[in-house]
Amino acid sequence: MTKDYCNIIALNSTMLGRVLSNLDSDIKHSFDAILNSENVKRFFADEELENTVNVFLLNDLNIISASKVLGIHRNTMIYRLEKVKKLLGLDIKKFEDAVTVQIIMHIKEMDKKKKRVAKRSSKPITIQSLN
Repeated sequence: MTKDYCNIIALNSTMLGRVLSNLDSDIKHSFDAILNSENVKRFFADEELENTVNVFLLNDLNIISASKVLGIHRNTMIYRLEKVKKLLGLDIKKFEDAVTVQIIMHIKEMDKKKKRVAKRSSKPITIQSLN
């Protein structure tokens, strides 16, 4: 008896971005409300904290690896993760909360890119004659 195996594709950051960009407008509106909450704004205003979370996520939720990459003590890393927990109400040491934070960060990044594109396209075009 043989087993049929299916190919599983990892949801990398590019694919996550594609999934998030294709959400329906009601879900996007819900995420906009999350991004505009005061605690999330405070989180993104703290570049050090945002970078800490990003490195922690990139290091597969491994406190020791992330602290080494950041060049900080393990206890400092734990302190920062606790700060995120107090600020966002999400314990990113837990997988589900980490996924939620990663989605919020992805949506924020997509929003930044969208604003940059809109800003570039809204600049007036001037035509100068060569004479």
